[in-house]
Amino acid sequence: MKFKFRFIPALLVLFGISLPAFAQGNADAIISYRKNVMKAVGGHTGALFTIVKGGLGDYKDQMLYHAKALHESAKSIPAIYPEGTGTGKTRAKAEIWTEREAFIAVADEMAKAAENLIRIAESGELREFSQALRPLGKSCKDCHDQFRKRR
Repeated sequence: MKFKFRFIPALLVLFGISLPAFAQGNADAIISYRKNVMKAVGGHTGALFTIVKGGLGDYKDQMLYHAKALHESAKSIPAIYPEGTGTGKTRAKAEIWTEREAFIAVADEMAKAAENLIRIAESGELREFSQALRPLGKSCKDCHDQFRKRR
């Protein structure tokens, strides 16, 4: 038993050192992954706006699905922007890493807005849904304005 416990701290240090190296070695794959996640965010957001603005009452049961997907995605945003993935084929600004707390705060706002959409969709009070989409759209715009390069 002693043998196993003595090496645990060494393994933890090795694991902690290897994760950043692993992330840097796979920066292109991480960038590709996060682009796909963000495309999905756009798809779910667009679907919600289309249901509400298009008057697609037959699809109101889908609103909860999209809101939950947005909430889960928003919670993962900081993790899909690890250190060392700011160069290459990405529009991510350096401020994501230099102003990390502000970046996380914007992602948290998106998560809160999506959580509110879940609450409304579960309650069935869908008249509120249109107004509740505004904070979601604002959080997306704030993030793009502050942390994404223009084309």
